[in-house]
Amino acid sequence: MKAVTTRRYGGPNVLLWTESPMPRLTPDAVLVRVRASSVNPVDWKVRRGDVRLFSGLRPPKILGSDFAGDIVDIGAGVKDFSVNERVFGMLNAFRGGAYAEYVTVNASHVAHIPDQLSYLEAACLPLVSLTLYDLLFSHRFKRVLINGCGGGLGHIAVQMAIATGAYVTGACSTRNQALAKALGCDRVLDYTRQELENHQEHYDLVLDTAGTLTFRKARRWLQPAGCFVSSIPSAHAMLIAPLLNRCRHQREAYIWVKPDGKKLARIGQLAEEGKLKAHIGAQFSLQDIRTAHTVSEQGTTPGKIALLV
Repeated sequence: MKAVTTRRYGGPNVLLWTESPMPRLTPDAVLVRVRASSVNPVDWKVRRGDVRLFSGLRPPKILGSDFAGDIVDIGAGVKDFSVNERVFGMLNAFRGGAYAEYVTVNASHVAHIPDQLSYLEAACLPLVSLTLYDLLFSHRFKRVLINGCGGGLGHIAVQMAIATGAYVTGACSTRNQALAKALGCDRVLDYTRQELENHQEHYDLVLDTAGTLTFRKARRWLQPAGCFVSSIPSAHAMLIAPLLNRCRHQREAYIWVKPDGKKLARIGQLAEEGKLKAHIGAQFSLQDIRTAHTVSEQGTTPGKIALLV
């Protein structure tokens, strides 16, 4: 099969479109012919070596997390899926594997693609929506501020927060104002015009999907028992913040994502009901992955960057 492989950490030039061995099918897995994938910032952070603490001293041979495609074979122990079914899911982003024509994945980590979703639309949902699922559906915040609401993670966060009934304020650049309003934000702030800096309202949750806020800066917008959550994992968020949270009312946390077919099925249901839709800001073929990564790193594309396999 063809796949995007890499032998070392570095810039987009380390990504190679080459022949790679077919993945091995195990009894509890399905073999999927990948039709589409998407670029997440974690993909190029792994490629650059920014997250070696999680990805290892050597990079994964094949990068990528999100995928959507058709089941072409099933393991002996798989009961809930059959050949030719359309499914979508994610692989562990630090281990990769989705930038390829075929993937094998545990059957409990995939879900059926709703009929009205294309492969490209489905492939843009798994990592970002699963990242947000527990945070937004387990706590039911009444008032939410989302920084970076026009980005790949942010625009999904807006829709999922609205689906829970929350009042949502989105902060983004001037170029993403129209998208933020179309998504349904109750209020939109332009942070390039200092509107976020001068904002005086308070929230149960401040969610930073852009990686530009800190707890110290965000706490001005938090309710007395509010929570600040960053999408960027750090040693501070994982080790120090939990200790500090024991002696303060306002809390700081980070979000961690892992594959989950049952939650993904609920996400598919939201998409089927028209409550969740991935905005595709750019589309590339998987062979053009170097360009796709370069565009993603520039951070100027609204919504998601989709990959046609």
